[in-house]
Amino acid sequence: MDGVLIDSEPLHCRAFQDILALYGVQVTEEEYYATCLVYSDREVLERLLPDVRGLDGAVAAKERRYWELLEAGVPAFQDGLVLLAKTEGWRVGLATGSIRREAELALRSLGIRERFRAIVAREDCGKGKPDPEPYLRAADGLGLPPRRCVVVEDAPGGVRAAKSAGMACVAVTHSCARERLVEADLVVDDLAAVELASLLADGGPG
Repeated sequence: MDGVLIDSEPLHCRAFQDILALYGVQVTEEEYYATCLVYSDREVLERLLPDVRGLDGAVAAKERRYWELLEAGVPAFQDGLVLLAKTEGWRVGLATGSIRREAELALRSLGIRERFRAIVAREDCGKGKPDPEPYLRAADGLGLPPRRCVVVEDAPGGVRAAKSAGMACVAVTHSCARERLVEADLVVDDLAAVELASLLADGGPG
């Protein structure tokens, strides 16, 4: 979702910056995009906060700040929406590092919630990406074996999760440079032209 369908990473970055500043910690956009993509709020703050005793409060504060920014409007990646519109006949799932409440708000705001048969949010998993658990849970929710799934990702950790799950993966350069996504089966700058079926061995929808 983040970085593929919605252009939310700048909002996450701003929310982290605002909250971390209260603890005397500064994070640049470059640092955020290089080290924080794909990880949960808690995992990011565990890395960046010097005092873990304030972790729960920081996680809650970051969630509130992101929610405020998100409610002002959900910015979408149009090429991601075009690709989603081409999935008629496919079973579509979502595996996101966002919490369910954020995911539901974003999808409903864009009018695309009904396209997703299965949604796996951060709180549904013992381990998040780059562990394959989120994608394996999504495949199970769709009733599909991993080899019948094509993942769309924007971050190296997500690509790693998809490949570890035994799935085909197309990566888009919305958030990262092409050279950071080379583990994917296909790397593109624009999702609108992607033919998902070409990434499956039998060329049929999954």
